[in-house]
Amino acid sequence: MPDTPNTEARTRGSSPLVLLLLALPFAAAAWWLIEEGVRVSDAVAWECWGGECSTDDPRALLPVAGIACNVVVLVLLTKSVRVTGFGLSLALGPYAAVSGAEQAVADGVPAAEVAGGQQFWFAVAVVGAAVAVLGLLLDLKVTGYGARLLGAQRVRATLTDFKAGEGDYGRTSAETLAKSGFGMADLTFTHHGSRHRIRVPARSHWHLDPVFAVFRDTSPEKARLARPWFRRAKAPGKILTSTNATTTHLAAHGHPVSIATELERLAALRADGSLTQEEFEAAKRRLLDEQ
Repeated sequence: MPDTPNTEARTRGSSPLVLLLLALPFAAAAWWLIEEGVRVSDAVAWECWGGECSTDDPRALLPVAGIACNVVVLVLLTKSVRVTGFGLSLALGPYAAVSGAEQAVADGVPAAEVAGGQQFWFAVAVVGAAVAVLGLLLDLKVTGYGARLLGAQRVRATLTDFKAGEGDYGRTSAETLAKSGFGMADLTFTHHGSRHRIRVPARSHWHLDPVFAVFRDTSPEKARLARPWFRRAKAPGKILTSTNATTTHLAAHGHPVSIATELERLAALRADGSLTQEEFEAAKRRLLDEQ
């Protein structure tokens, strides 16, 4: 039997946004803890003997708690906004440390005592900010918003008829592509009342999030696939548009796939609402014509 629609996965479409919102209080906590910990660090009394130092002042734990919160922020932001989130979390802690050092100087700590550490953390923060900017530029391309800002069209589309292992991916074999979830799919969209269907490179789980077609107004036939800002990194569970492992394996090796299996797969897509009746009938006719 073909894979059935993963309705559970569809209900979690907002999970990246939830992770982003969850990261905000942790980010605020990380900033305050690190900033305050650096600001009061010179006021913490340490007792040292035998090469070891200790203190009973709880303020010494502020930077440690801040770093722990920053690690949580890193995980949440990386999962929700990928490279941009990683860069932001990388910059958060160092910027907080720089701010804390500036406040310490304002409170009377000699600037020479904090200058070295301040310069180091500022350099780390700049690296994090640069990573975040690069991630933002990458996301502008993947989501199609960059092209949209330059005058391209970005319209809602559907992704259907995914074939694992199909397409030209250089020297990678079709079997390896199929196992990795790479292949080709039909990108269907409407422009000026005309319906367009274009074969584009895709991955098996991309249908779980909304997809878009990005193209110049005069050349919709050259549309490319764009994904939403908040999206899944990989497929959770079964894949809606791929066939089962046996079918994929046979297709990758050029063996004919049972027409009954393909019809069942199309029926599952139609029942789930991923295909309109028109798209279902068109796909069925195309399948029957190929036989």
